[in-house]
Amino acid sequence: MGKQYSCPCTRPVIYNDGWEMMKTDIVAIHDYEWREEVLTERYTTAESAVSSLPGGRRIFVGGAGYEGQPIMITEFGGIAYKKSDWDGWGYSGAQDDEDYVKRLQAVIRPMYVSPVIEGFCYTQLTDVEQEINGLLTYDRVPKVPLAEIRKIVCNEEQESV
Repeated sequence: MGKQYSCPCTRPVIYNDGWEMMKTDIVAIHDYEWREEVLTERYTTAESAVSSLPGGRRIFVGGAGYEGQPIMITEFGGIAYKKSDWDGWGYSGAQDDEDYVKRLQAVIRPMYVSPVIEGFCYTQLTDVEQEINGLLTYDRVPKVPLAEIRKIVCNEEQESV
């Protein structure tokens, strides 16, 4: 038999990123909801977060449950906005720059107002082969001014209010 390895359990492990998790160190949720009021309500408490069904998928399965682990939204956003010749899709769609900025604010603001979300990973930085839901186009051109994107992503608009 080969050499046996023992995990010292010194690194956090995500069981199944996005949904249908068993025992896990980080609750990692994929949630492409685009309505701000739904996201805000969903992430008001840890209980509402882990009992939600984003995309119709359960967060925990197999008898596993929330045990106080950090809750992170590891995929969200996905706002399709065609700003080049590149074709593709996204989870919700913007019609123009103003609509895109409003949609971006609507998905990011709930991450900051939530008392239970420990971190997030926006989908996605750039458009890719079949998806036009990046903050930048496939050719790395910002869809709206970078200063506006930064203001929203860094929650700077809330600090000045």
